[in-house]
Amino acid sequence: MDRDVVDLWFRYEEIAMHFNTLIIQFRLQLIGGIGAIGTVASYLIGAKVEDLQQHNWLRALISSGMFVLVAAAAVLDLFYYDRLLRGAVDALLAFEQAHPEIQMSTTIEARVAGGNWAVWWAYGILLSLLFVFSGWSCGYYRRHKSPAIPAA
Repeated sequence: MDRDVVDLWFRYEEIAMHFNTLIIQFRLQLIGGIGAIGTVASYLIGAKVEDLQQHNWLRALISSGMFVLVAAAAVLDLFYYDRLLRGAVDALLAFEQAHPEIQMSTTIEARVAGGNWAVWWAYGILLSLLFVFSGWSCGYYRRHKSPAIPAA
């Protein structure tokens, strides 16, 4: 096998792995960040807010904000970062097709082809739960909102 071909393949592989690492870091930081925001917000709202109406309003506000944050991150992930990775993998697969003595990425692709459904499921579960909790929180706040005190 020609050393230049292997070196060039390795460069292609490095680019694909760069995008893969970028996506994994993005997803892990998103999950960790949302978990941290939820934990801190739950503590602060539960421990520091005594007014029940304000407590309900803050819970609805924070969960809705987290829903928007996760939805925006999912769009960025699935329609930008994932496409960067897909482009790098497609280029790598084309290179391996032209050099059949190298088949590592081709073998990996055959094994995980269509595996992107797991990412869609993960975002779907997270967004569904946030949506339901936000809706419940907003509804609870509206049902238990104190009537406005008329001005004298």
